[in-house]
Amino acid sequence: MAKTVKLNTVFEPVNVEAPDQEKLDFKFLQRKHFVDIKKTIKRQPVAISIGEHPYLQNTYPTVFGSYGDFSCLVGPSKSMKTFLKCALVAGYIGGNSVNYFSEIKGHDTKGKFILDIDTEQSPYHTQRASKRIMSMVGSNYEYYKPFSLREMDAKTRLEFINWLVKESEYSGNIGLMAIDGAADLMDNVNDLEAANKITQHFMEWTASQNCHLITILHRNFGGAKPTGHLGSSILKKAETVAFVERKDGVSRITPEYTRNSPFEAFALCVDSNGLPMEVGHGGLL
Repeated sequence: MAKTVKLNTVFEPVNVEAPDQEKLDFKFLQRKHFVDIKKTIKRQPVAISIGEHPYLQNTYPTVFGSYGDFSCLVGPSKSMKTFLKCALVAGYIGGNSVNYFSEIKGHDTKGKFILDIDTEQSPYHTQRASKRIMSMVGSNYEYYKPFSLREMDAKTRLEFINWLVKESEYSGNIGLMAIDGAADLMDNVNDLEAANKITQHFMEWTASQNCHLITILHRNFGGAKPTGHLGSSILKKAETVAFVERKDGVSRITPEYTRNSPFEAFALCVDSNGLPMEVGHGGLL
């Protein structure tokens, strides 16, 4: 019988002190970023998994997202991307969420803040989505912190999130971030420089906080990829990109791109209480 292995080791960044000077020290960068193939480097610890998979004689969590990296949910408007985000956040917290999505699990979550940032919906609808997560969990979770940034302009949104990550009371103890959606952090998704800046922020935030970040991007109906330079930039850098397709009230989620073993495709619908729940996996879809 295969043994289930927990992947909860702490990722250890290179312990090299930064130089006390304003100009770039390329000798320092050389030491910090050199990858020694003779040294054992532990893999990034799992933040969220969806199911398990066998490897050799063991069974491992199938990684959706790692600490120190970011993922993206992609789908057309009203495809239930936000419901999927709610399922992932609830699964990360735990509690009764297993009754809705049995395969989604959080790892090493104790005492870590969850920043759930909505850039599109009003405070009323943001609160509804937040209450949905708490209902799935079965109780209010003290470390869950939702925000509605619809009234801000793109520049202020980005600066505010950067402050939350680096200077607020949550800094240094963030486990999971969700940003719904990434396009509202810039004025034009076809601005190449701005798109790369957003993606760079995602990589910097997740690395400095050793957290996982889930973001959401729209794509046009019938299109294969999210629109704009922002979509292209995020597809290249994200650890996992999940596509969401809705048909007849059911949304199918597939691991379109991943750096890990792909999770099994699954589907979700909304129950009579307005909560997302799984309705099938793999061959059952």
